[in-house]
Amino acid sequence: MSKNNLTTQLLNHSTKISIGALLVLISFSVWLTIGGSGDFREKLIHLIKGELVSIDPLPRSTVVDAIYVLGGSQPSLELKFKVAATLYHTGICNKILILSRPGITEYSNLLGRNLSNDEWAIMKLKNLGIPDKIIEPVSIESGFFGTLTEAKYISRLINERGYKSIILISCPCHANRVKISFRNFLKNSNVRFYVQGSSEVNTFKQLIIELFKLKIYDYFLVSSSS
Repeated sequence: MSKNNLTTQLLNHSTKISIGALLVLISFSVWLTIGGSGDFREKLIHLIKGELVSIDPLPRSTVVDAIYVLGGSQPSLELKFKVAATLYHTGICNKILILSRPGITEYSNLLGRNLSNDEWAIMKLKNLGIPDKIIEPVSIESGFFGTLTEAKYISRLINERGYKSIILISCPCHANRVKISFRNFLKNSNVRFYVQGSSEVNTFKQLIIELFKLKIYDYFLVSSSS
């Protein structure tokens, strides 16, 4: 890319970036300097959540081809699995996709060995009343931008299987980044997708980090990743 082209791109993004960057810098400044509670802090948290949280209402009698639970830590996954189980028990779908994760986790007295991460996830879902036959771990290539990578490969899977609708389960503060990522890869299809949030609660620091990631996705990654 030539220097002139790079300069033009930066100028084209400058207005959008300045707004997002300003909010991020203000938020970081507040976090670093006041570090306490108060009305201003609460209002700022509310403002940031307004940028991050984007949960879709589900139309009555919604039925979808599948649910996909986005990856995360085990505590985060357990909360997302509860949402998936609740939706499953309403009869909304008969296929639950989860991100396959390499590696092992806690020890199982029953098996006499450590569970793989996928075995742990399937066990947690089964404990919530979901039959293992409808649970499918999906392997994807690793990528530096995890959510964008998930969106790329899951969207490809959706199109390959001919799915027309899917529910994506995320933590609430991650919802908008999930939405813009999947919209980017599904924009030329007729697939309907709904983003649902778990009950996960995020710290102020986590909200700031997520806001920064959202702006990076929104202004630099999503538009050029198709």
